[in-house]
Amino acid sequence: MKKIFDQCTQQDFPQYLKERMTEYQAKRKKFSNPKAVFDYLSLVIYYLYVVRPKQEQTLASIMKLLGATYRERGYKTPFWGIVRKAANDYPKELLFFQGRQLEDQITNDDVEEMFDFLEYDILQETDDTEKEMDLGQLGICRVRYRQDRSNHIHMKRTAKEKDKETNEGFLELCKEFIDEYSPQKIKEYLDEYVIGQEETKKTLSAVLYNHYLRILNPQENLVKTNVLMIGPSGCGKTELIRRIMDLVNVPVVISDFSGVVATPWKGRNKEEALLNLYIKAGKDMALAECGIVFCDEFDKIIPTKDYLKNGDINNELQGQMLGMMEGTVMDIPFPVGQGAVANLSMNTKNILFICAGAFEGLDKIVEKDVADTTMGFGSEAKLQQTFEITQDNIKTEHLMKYGMKAELAGRIGTITVLQGLDRTAMKRVLLEPKDSILSKYENEFRVKEQVKLTFLPEALDVIIDRVLNMSIGARGLNSVIHDILAEALFEVPTMETVHEVLITKAAAELEEKPEYR
Repeated sequence: MKKIFDQCTQQDFPQYLKERMTEYQAKRKKFSNPKAVFDYLSLVIYYLYVVRPKQEQTLASIMKLLGATYRERGYKTPFWGIVRKAANDYPKELLFFQGRQLEDQITNDDVEEMFDFLEYDILQETDDTEKEMDLGQLGICRVRYRQDRSNHIHMKRTAKEKDKETNEGFLELCKEFIDEYSPQKIKEYLDEYVIGQEETKKTLSAVLYNHYLRILNPQENLVKTNVLMIGPSGCGKTELIRRIMDLVNVPVVISDFSGVVATPWKGRNKEEALLNLYIKAGKDMALAECGIVFCDEFDKIIPTKDYLKNGDINNELQGQMLGMMEGTVMDIPFPVGQGAVANLSMNTKNILFICAGAFEGLDKIVEKDVADTTMGFGSEAKLQQTFEITQDNIKTEHLMKYGMKAELAGRIGTITVLQGLDRTAMKRVLLEPKDSILSKYENEFRVKEQVKLTFLPEALDVIIDRVLNMSIGARGLNSVIHDILAEALFEVPTMETVHEVLITKAAAELEEKPEYR
């Protein structure tokens, strides 16, 4: 093995390594996965030869990198993180890019077999003093690896029988779901609770169906389609996710990204979303790694042009989000009591990310682009109309002009646009959904006091006007209706003779109390 770095200079070290592995298998025991072991060892050796200084091109360095972690900027970084960095720093070295595919193949058992192989190689040495030193170093590295792997080692663990049973049960539930729910069926379910937004509901239905296909067919390497929803406040973005959360049998979490920053000591960090997903999955990591993360207020991590002039810290955050959304192994800080924190390893490869935000100011960017390309008679009149972003005019380039890094924009497979609610849509939201806010208040009076709650048509018009004036979309409905019913909710429980509460136009305008009948 000590000759291997000399072989690197001749670019034929893989052949030398393969010969040593073949010799080992003939004399000792066979590798469970010889190709993966060969590829992994080649990657470790090649990294040391290409990136690290000559004094680190030793057997001890190989042993340390096999399954250990090292500290980079105060954070423990797995070997896969090193490989990703090397791939970016040395784009012409194809082995680094090819090596990233190993991340999901190498298991703890493979690493143990590599240690056995190195021990065999050391025993072939003729210098007894050097042999004892190398065996001692090997023992230290092996012990450290075994200690680390129970806490934060970034390798897949060999599944226990109980884990296999749990996994099989979960996959059976996924199969039952996909047998019952086609994309069309999922949309029909969403139609019961969310008014309008037809294109967005179709997009989410197809993406959810694809997510289940990927879970059930990991060997097919199906494309993961992360989604970005763009729409004004109160148009139904969060409500759609809540309904999806009720429907699916994979863990779903809603995470507010408005306070997330790149440096955890200055604010909340992106790993909170993954930690919440792990907890939502009942601390079952295999289940969490098949979950869905809804990144609300996602536009808040995009720096504005004013910040970009001085360099914004969220540029770094976007780079971090790129790896998380594309699929990588993340360190998740998990509190274990008395201020102590353990690191969990979560692979985000199969986690679906649905991002949403209002993206204020994006409409100006899109409008300017449309204006530059609009020609001919009537174009001026079109531009004088109130401009709205639509599914047809939004492009990835607009997100990049807004401030999103090109690499992050490229990882968003689908962009879908939700429209603001006009008067007609707001009235439908008030009356039609299966559990509209109006029906909830009606049920509250009926269940507690057997009292009927009635809104006159003109009262509904007043409610809609008040909500539209608030400019916060459908989320203003609850506030407005509660104001109207506040006194009735307080007084009616003590009025045994009241059988109906009538909301008139004057009551809706807060000029009179509701009528008690």
